Amino acid sequence: MVYYSTSSTRAKLLTTFRNLLAVGFSNAYERRIMNPPETATDATRRLEMRLGDLGVPGKFVDEIIGHHTVVNYNKGSMVFLQGSPADVMFWVLAGLVKVYCPRPDGTRILVKLAGPGDFIGHVDYIDSSGRRSQVFEVEALTKCSVALFTREHVIKLLQSLDHAALLEMIERLNTAWSSMAQWFGTFLGMSFRERLEVVLKELGAGFGVRDTRGILLMPELAHSDLADMIGSSRPMVSRLIAGDDRRKLTAAPRQAVYSS
Repeated sequence: MVYYSTSSTRAKLLTTFRNLLAVGFSNAYERRIMNPPETATDATRRLEMRLGDLGVPGKFVDEIIGHHTVVNYNKGSMVFLQGSPADVMFWVLAGLVKVYCPRPDGTRILVKLAGPGDFIGHVDYIDSSGRRSQVFEVEALTKCSVALFTREHVIKLLQSLDHAALLEMIERLNTAWSSMAQWFGTFLGMSFRERLEVVLKELGAGFGVRDTRGILLMPELAHSDLADMIGSSRPMVSRLIAGDDRRKLTAAPRQAVYSS
């Protein structure tokens, strides 16, 4: 487990990862993210909120929820690979997955962690054969359940909306993609230290639990995962975490990390 604090720069990183890392899940948290009734309700609520932000009518959400196939994946399993057909989209019901962007040199950038209520598999490109294919690849970080629904079904639902509703969705979708492009542009201009601070803050907001010691980061991540998220090497992350402290920080299973 990792405790993340929002006090400032180098001292913040140092105290945040005092005993770092091989971050382990607590049994309670693992039960919470894999409990079917609880996670299904949570995932549905998050899906409704996210689609609502795009101006999607409630009946659209009901149709998606009512027409899907659930597939379970073990920890470490690949949900899909880059280049896979993009005729199916995915909705995380329970557990956590890593969304990677493979690079030509064989390395990968960890784009995000996705949890209950998150869409994955909707980012595609047109391959040399003219087919829509997956841009990213996704690996199960924990045992997880994912709902599959076809792109064809989503298109039919969109075709049933009136022009005004479609125009509003396009406007909001454009705003969402613009915000994402702006975020990545800003991120690329940051130092590795600044990127790490941003990543930790976002992990804390999405997957953290606040207690008296700070924000407990529950996902099971390692230095290499954080390196993948900021586009650096694992040794660089270790140096950023250690700061000016000469102590050797190690990654032991289920090791708690505290912050001030």
